[in-house]
Amino acid sequence: MSRFRTMTIVILVMIATFSLSSAALASSNKPTRLLVPVGATALYWSYSMPLPSGVHYGTMKINNPNVIVRVRAMINAIPASNYSKNQACPADAMVPYIVRFSTTSAAASFTKVVFQLGGCPEATVYQHGVAQRPTLGGWSLPHLYAAIQKVISPRGQPLA
Repeated sequence: MSRFRTMTIVILVMIATFSLSSAALASSNKPTRLLVPVGATALYWSYSMPLPSGVHYGTMKINNPNVIVRVRAMINAIPASNYSKNQACPADAMVPYIVRFSTTSAAASFTKVVFQLGGCPEATVYQHGVAQRPTLGGWSLPHLYAAIQKVISPRGQPLA
């Protein structure tokens, strides 16, 4: 009986190892144009603030290098979206959330990631103002974005 348990454990470890390595291989196949490059010393997070007079945007500037590196790594870990070309997405009426990276607080952003969490959730990466394809995301993107938001602002979205 103990030999059966040992073989079962070995097989489960092997399956876990192969499944993790295939996920790592799949994520490494993501085009480099979809990655946020190193070099950012400033991060800007734009979020919507629903007010009685309409939706307004707030922007938070982050200079903490640890937060910038962590957010960059989290965005780079998001897989390319894989929605079926025949799939119909529900109408998207959400205001997007934006994360921008720049070399200094006075410089223009070199990478911008626009998160659209409604409909078929996706994140569009802009490198030097040019939208890159394919988009990032999938059905788990709202949860991934919530984790990124917690790193940027652990207390959540500031109020107006």
